[in-house]
Amino acid sequence: MAKQNAYKVRLHIISPVHIGCDDVYEPTSFKIDKNAKKLVSFDPIDFVRSLNSSDRAKFVSLCDKGNLESILEIYKFMWNLPDLPQGHEVEVSEGFVETYRRVATMSPRDVKQELNKFIISRTSYLPLDNAAYIPGTAIKGSFRTGWLNYLNKGNKQKVAEKDLLAGTFATDPFRLLKIGDLIPICTPHTRISFAVNKKKKLSQHEARGPQQILEVITPKSAIFEGIITINEQENGAGITKPIPSKIDFFAKVAQFFSKEMNDEETTLKSINLSAAIEAKMKKEFGEKFMKSVFPIRLGRHSGAECLTIDGMRNIKIMGKKGERPKDAPHSTTLWLAGDSQKATSNLIPFGWCALEVAEADPENLWSERVVAQRATPPKPVAVEPPKPAIVTESMLWENATILWTPGNATLTASCDGKKAELKLAGDRTIVPAELHKKLFDKKAVVNAKVTVEKSGNCLKIVSFAVNG
Repeated sequence: MAKQNAYKVRLHIISPVHIGCDDVYEPTSFKIDKNAKKLVSFDPIDFVRSLNSSDRAKFVSLCDKGNLESILEIYKFMWNLPDLPQGHEVEVSEGFVETYRRVATMSPRDVKQELNKFIISRTSYLPLDNAAYIPGTAIKGSFRTGWLNYLNKGNKQKVAEKDLLAGTFATDPFRLLKIGDLIPICTPHTRISFAVNKKKKLSQHEARGPQQILEVITPKSAIFEGIITINEQENGAGITKPIPSKIDFFAKVAQFFSKEMNDEETTLKSINLSAAIEAKMKKEFGEKFMKSVFPIRLGRHSGAECLTIDGMRNIKIMGKKGERPKDAPHSTTLWLAGDSQKATSNLIPFGWCALEVAEADPENLWSERVVAQRATPPKPVAVEPPKPAIVTESMLWENATILWTPGNATLTASCDGKKAELKLAGDRTIVPAELHKKLFDKKAVVNAKVTVEKSGNCLKIVSFAVNG
C-alpha cells in the first residue's frame, strides 16, 4: 500500500468568501429584523403555524394567486408582520435593508425586473445547524490552479493542461491528493453582501454588471478545520509528474496566489482603494507566513486571474454596446464585497484565506467541533424485550398545505398542526402534473388532498390528489 502523508489544516478567512450551493433564501423563509439588521431564516412550516387564523388565510390566498405580483405581495406581507418564529440569523447592512424596503414597497409594474435582481444566494452550509463549511472540492480546485501556474512559470506558449501535468484521468497527479470538507471550529459568522463591479482604472463611468446579493463568510472568528492527505504513488501507477507529498507542495502552490495578491493590491491602490490582505496575514501569523501558513483564494468572484494560467489567459472582455467582445490576458474589472450595490468605500476583495498546515497527529484527527460533539459519552441503553411490530395506518388530509424545499429535496405537508414529509430523489411523478409549475418552479405553497401513512410517531406522505 502506498504511503500516505496526512496534514491537519486550518483555514482562516481573511476576506469575504462565498461558495455557492445552488440554494437561495426564499421569500417565504426569512424576515428582515430592521432594528437589529438581521435576516432571520426559519422553517416555512413553523412560519405558517405562527400565523393567526386571519393572517394564515391571507397568506394562503396570496400563495394561491401564483403570479409575479403575488410574490411582491408576499414580500409586503412579510415586511409588515410584527412577530415571526426564531431561526438562523445572518447579519445584513443598512444598504440591504433599504434594498429590501424598496422591493417590498415597489409598484406592480416594476415587479418583474426588480424581483429578478433580488435573489439572495446562500453559501455552502451544513443542513443540521445551518453553519457554513468549506467543501474540499473548492480547495482542491484552487490547489490545481496554483500548481498549474507553478508548472507553467508564465510561459506564453499555449500548452494543454494534460501536457503540463503529463497525465489525464488515471495518470492525473491530483488523484494522489485527497481533501475532506473543512468543518468550522465554532459557528462562523456570515453576512449578506453585495458584489460590486469596479473598473481597474479610474473612470467617469462605473463598470456594468447585474445586481448580485451573496451570503458570505466573514473574517470574524471564522476558522475551519480538516485533513488533507497526499499519497505517494504505488509502483506502476503511471503518474510521471506526481505532486510533492511534503509541505513544500503548499508553498509552491502559494507562490502563485502570493503574486496575484500583490498584483491585486497594486490595482486597488491605483483606484484609491486598499485591502492590505498580505499585511493582515503577516500581522496575524508572523514568521509562519509562507512557511506553514499559505495564502489561497476560494469561491465566487476570486478574480479571473486566480482561476486561469498566467501566460495562457484568454479572458473575454465585453465592449461597448454593439461592439464584439475581445480576448485579453487580464480582466478590466474586479468584483468587490460592499454594503450596497453602489458602494464606493469599504470595498473588499472576495475569497482570500490563509491555510495553516501541520503534520497530522494520528491520535487527534477529528476537528474540535466533532470532538466537542462526542465529548459526552452516550448513556447506557437498557436492554428491553422485543417490542411488537408497529402497526401502520393510513389517513386522508382533505386540504393539506404543501411546501417544496429544494435545498434538501423535501416535500412537507401540514394539516391541523400535524406535519408529514417525503424526500424526492429526482422522480416527481407522485405529485399531480397540474401542481408542478406552482410548487416546483415558483416554489409557492399549494393545497391538495394528501394520503399519509402513520407508522409509530412518524408520518409519511403516500399520495397526492388535486382538490376538487
